[in-house]
Amino acid sequence: MSEGFVVVDTTGKSKYEPEALAHLEGLEVRLSPLSWATEEELVDGCRDADLILVTAAYITREVLGALPKLRGVVRYGVGLDRIDVQAAEELGVEVSNVRGFCTDEIADHALGLILACSRSIVNDALGVREGGYGRDRGQRVVRLAGGTGGVIGFGAIGQALARRLAAMGMAVIAHDPYANQARADEMGVALVELDELLAAADVVSAHCSLTDETRGLIGVSELAAMKPTAVLVNTARGGIIDETALDAALNAGEILAAGLDVLEEEPPPVDHPLRSNPHCVLTSHNAWYSEQASQDVYTGAFEQVARILRAAGGSG
Repeated sequence: MSEGFVVVDTTGKSKYEPEALAHLEGLEVRLSPLSWATEEELVDGCRDADLILVTAAYITREVLGALPKLRGVVRYGVGLDRIDVQAAEELGVEVSNVRGFCTDEIADHALGLILACSRSIVNDALGVREGGYGRDRGQRVVRLAGGTGGVIGFGAIGQALARRLAAMGMAVIAHDPYANQARADEMGVALVELDELLAAADVVSAHCSLTDETRGLIGVSELAAMKPTAVLVNTARGGIIDETALDAALNAGEILAAGLDVLEEEPPPVDHPLRSNPHCVLTSHNAWYSEQASQDVYTGAFEQVARILRAAGGSG
């Protein structure tokens, strides 16, 4: 008699909303929490898994190769940069994610960082908390209306931010080699090369996936090409921006300010230079979060789990 499917949740979560579990109705599934730490522990904890749920765990070729029973990997989220998708395809393991669950949240957060940087809101608020009051915080403040917003990555989130920037009175340009030209035309967004975007934009916001093409996309030369009054924002993935180059550019006044929700190493070391850079606003990889999105990601992930397991045979 079949024992059903084994689904390992590498986030360690063991309690789920009824809306998420409802997708598993009719399936024999044993949910197993795993708080992973090393690749070896991940493999040991997933040996019986038919499917793995992941957020931060790295699902490498070595991990996939050590789990012959594995049928699928579902990520709580959108980005797949921590999963070796090519290896999974070669080994017949389906990889899925939850698209669209936090589009508005990330676009709102990106806009919030843009406003915080261009208006020096964080430094002003900290000054008031420390007992000061007044305009002189040693930070420049610039107008956004009438300027140009540059969006790198013109998918759902990039388009959502473009609508917000346009509503603020900004012209919007975008760089994305894979963008839908008709959609850009419909929105009144000009698709341009990266160097043109960097030179023209008063705001540059990254919304592309982290790939071999985009790793280090914004480095020394790209930062030097930007306006000295420009704001740079990243709510996509750490690694897209060279953080050492960014710190130097901020200190040299090559750009006005930066707002980052993502870093290459998370959490960053306590001595990471951008932590203390007065021209940088850091948030803790929470651009995706709202109470609604938090529920949507679990519901969406379990919908993908059910789809993969039903295609695999229904009851295990």
